Amino acid sequence: MKKILGIAITVSVIVCLILGTIIIFGNPDNPTHKFLLPKEYSGWIEVVFDQPEFPALKHEGNYMVYEVPPSGKIKTSSRNISGSMVFYYVDYNGQKTKLPETVIMIHGLGTSSGEIGNADGTTTKIPEKLRFFVGTKEQWE
Repeated sequence: MKKILGIAITVSVIVCLILGTIIIFGNPDNPTHKFLLPKEYSGWIEVVFDQPEFPALKHEGNYMVYEVPPSGKIKTSSRNISGSMVFYYVDYNGQKTKLPETVIMIHGLGTSSGEIGNADGTTTKIPEKLRFFVGTKEQWE
């Protein structure tokens, strides 16, 4: 009887772990943000969200794709959703190369948003922004 109970508990734990993994990593509410940077890009990236006059971000499966222009500035009608981030350099032929993992290349990562109170009692919304620097620590400093 103890052996059957032990097997049942083990199977239950394994099933819970599998379901938890599926929920966490398969949840479309937590996409991976894929940044496609111009080859050898170094500088600030700024993404301004909730801008209805601009296009939505592209989706590739569970990836939200950010095609970063040479200016480093993106405006999108998409809203900011939390999730992990991956970074690639893209050359002129469309070949993608992951940023080096031997050197920290992302610095000063942060978001901001808010409201400004006006004298007439109304408020002006400040759109949510994501900002970070791509480059070596020396370049960032």
